[in-house]
Amino acid sequence: MTTATTMTAKELAQQIKFRGCLHHAVLYRARNKVKDQLRAAGLKISGYSARDLTALAEEYVQHHREELIEAVTPWVKELVFKTKR
Repeated sequence: MTTATTMTAKELAQQIKFRGCLHHAVLYRARNKVKDQLRAAGLKISGYSARDLTALAEEYVQHHREELIEAVTPWVKELVFKTKR
């Protein structure tokens, strides 16, 4: 028998927001890593379209997903679960 946990609407909204922010932050970090790699190779970023950079970033995420998630999770948690003063 499995037990289901119930979440309040606020908790569910926070969870959805957390997942969306995490995905965005991972892709943002990956784009910056790809840009750094291109610069290190002596290439110009302006020679690449946004579509190309995003495709390269998504490929980078496939190979470095855990590392990226680990790097951005604290920042996203702070952003999403911050308490109002």
